[in-house]
Amino acid sequence: MKLKETEKRLLDAVSHIIENDGFTKIGVNRIASQAGCDKVLIYRYFGGLDGLLVEWAKRHDYYSFAYSEFIDSIKQSEKWDIRQIVKDVLFRQLHYLKENVLMQQLLVWELSGHSSFKGILEERERIGYKLQEELNKSLDIGNDNDMSVAIIISAINYIVLFTRQYPKLNGIDFSRPEAWSRMEAMISKYVDFIFDDSKL
Repeated sequence: MKLKETEKRLLDAVSHIIENDGFTKIGVNRIASQAGCDKVLIYRYFGGLDGLLVEWAKRHDYYSFAYSEFIDSIKQSEKWDIRQIVKDVLFRQLHYLKENVLMQQLLVWELSGHSSFKGILEERERIGYKLQEELNKSLDIGNDNDMSVAIIISAINYIVLFTRQYPKLNGIDFSRPEAWSRMEAMISKYVDFIFDDSKL
């Protein structure tokens, strides 16, 4: 469904505020002011601040839109193709998070212990797990591959966020492009190991 111009302005206003001032400045008054419209429209179009942020997350939070990006590939794949699809999902997460300041800001905000904007967290978990369930159906197995993937997802998030401020981690200089190439190669090896264990 095509967004109305006002809806688009409100979503763009959220991005502008987060990118320039961080999540601490997010509120209906500030968003409405930035968008140049009445705050009543936030409730009319999105049901309130949380609904607006969930809609924003669908466009900027990786696992809120990864399902729609990969579901067709999963459903059309043969069992032996799933390993590459998992790699593609994880590589895309790594590249997206590295390049997307808004996503980085969102994760930093959540990890700092703030409990507001739960709608974004719930949407990410709902859609992200839906993707995992489709992978499990395709694999037709009942092992701990979901835990293994969760650990890789968490490692990607941590390394990208940590190296924003401190480029070296465990002696590896992540300011150098080859460090990220090594990380991709290791993610690939981990996925091969996980799904070898699944007897693909």
